Amino acid sequence: MGAMGVVPVERPLAVAVRVAQPGERESSLRAQLLALLVLNLLDALFTMTFLHMRVAEEANPLMRAAYAGSPLLFLVLKLFLVHTGATLLWVNRAAAAARVALASGVGLYAAIVVYHCSFAARLAAGAFH
Repeated sequence: MGAMGVVPVERPLAVAVRVAQPGERESSLRAQLLALLVLNLLDALFTMTFLHMRVAEEANPLMRAAYAGSPLLFLVLKLFLVHTGATLLWVNRAAAAARVALASGVGLYAAIVVYHCSFAARLAAGAFH
């Protein structure tokens, strides 16, 4: 019993679920696809800059070899691989797994770009001297 003899009434939690209209889902997927590609480009540019400055090393052996061969090859290969994956996800966008993978890719690349920005800020502040 609560204060002054009042008993709280337990009610089931009501959750409103709005079903996206067909055009809204398509628009959202296009935005996610664009975000993935832009974030991938930012990742590639940050990585190339840090490699050029010799303040970082490429952890991926394939991409390390590509950069050692040619920074342009590195950039083209990185963009090509992610664009190919994004194209496969777009073609299969009706599948829930493709939509989850696309959203996950955006989240992952967003986290990577935030990390790059943090690293760049520490470099600018002289944290590595």
